[in-house]
Amino acid sequence: MKLWLLFFIVFSQFTLAENILKRTSFLGFVPESTQSGEVVVHQLHPQGTAHALGLRVGDKLISINGNVISDFSNLLTELGKIYEGDTITLSISRDTSSLILEAKAQGKPKEKGKGYQVNYGEFSWQHETIRTITYLPEKPRQDGAAVLFIQGYTCSSIDYGMLPDMSLNQLLGQFAQSGFTVMKMEKPGVGDSEGQLDCQLYDFVTENKAFLAGLSHLKTKNGVSAKNVFVFGHSLGVLHSAIIAEQGLAKGVIGYGGVFKPWIEYLHDIYEKQSVLYWGVTKEQAKKNVKLMSPFLTKWLDSDLSWQEVIASKVAKRVIDAELIAINKELIMNRHYNFFRSINRFNFAALWQKSKSHGLMLHGMYDIQAIDGKWAKNIVSLLNQNEGVTGQELTFERTDHSMLKFINSSDLMKFTRREVTDVGKFNQKIASSSISWMKSILSL
Repeated sequence: MKLWLLFFIVFSQFTLAENILKRTSFLGFVPESTQSGEVVVHQLHPQGTAHALGLRVGDKLISINGNVISDFSNLLTELGKIYEGDTITLSISRDTSSLILEAKAQGKPKEKGKGYQVNYGEFSWQHETIRTITYLPEKPRQDGAAVLFIQGYTCSSIDYGMLPDMSLNQLLGQFAQSGFTVMKMEKPGVGDSEGQLDCQLYDFVTENKAFLAGLSHLKTKNGVSAKNVFVFGHSLGVLHSAIIAEQGLAKGVIGYGGVFKPWIEYLHDIYEKQSVLYWGVTKEQAKKNVKLMSPFLTKWLDSDLSWQEVIASKVAKRVIDAELIAINKELIMNRHYNFFRSINRFNFAALWQKSKSHGLMLHGMYDIQAIDGKWAKNIVSLLNQNEGVTGQELTFERTDHSMLKFINSSDLMKFTRREVTDVGKFNQKIASSSISWMKSILSL
């Protein structure tokens, strides 16, 4: 297995702008895997545009709105230009016939909940209009307590209407059922969001400013008390939470599956520790990999060298030849090289040491990305040194990075390698423990 794959299995004024964003279209089919790259329908979703068009299993897509479809990636690009309610015309090949199909584009299914309503809104920040998804409890708390969720490093959408049983939906849904107003937001340039920014190209500082704007937006919502807002940071979202905590912008912060060390040291651990613990790499090979990676990481993360200079270096050629990391032009691990460089310039330990917010750090013992629970213990140790601030750490047995609990490590690894999909259930204790902790902080 290529080691770079392991990582994945890891403030301006704003104005309120409601009901501006259009809903992204939802084609709703799974393509076959073909050697030629042709897009052939393999499976249909009953709520998708494909079903409305009358597509059938085995149909081959030729063009969409007059634009030739060369492969599935090309199809996704064309679909990005189409919104709910737009007319979509599809040219297909079915058996020996060529057909033209036409219908109104269907929007992606929206999230729903029991005991709360789900509101799709937006806010404006700089030149961006950012999609928000808010869970409004049927029985809100009298103290106006609310939670902002901050996701990890990827540029994937957090709009999970298609995946109602996803662990994150269950977590945030239980917060709302307990009376907390809950908001999550897309990153600029992701999902329904519109603007000038491309998620893959901006840095960590820009992303953080967007989340700070989102936090301010949440505080303006009806029924929300600005002094009783919490932040739940998942994975790299814990780093955003550190900045929020240092500035005292939240009553408390909850972190799950985070990082404490400088980013360059965390990546060292990926190659030295994670590969041995979870992927069967020998300690001897891991040492060789670290020896190769270390000078490259220094040039990339701990210097002001241009990317051209970094990539042209001998150390870069060695790690690329050894297939130790994924590089695509200026993208590395699917984000701009400067995204991770900007993270590495933060001293997160110093931020936690100056925290003005209470903190609860959560670790799953099967969390491959977080490697071990030392990060949580280190953060809590610093939090408890601050006057007027409390820190607590909880560990959950047999629970992975996505908050799923497994029967054993064998099931975890099968799930991680995508050999099975029906193992692992959301660990309900994560939600109940978080709710109990927030209530205790509100009672102080």
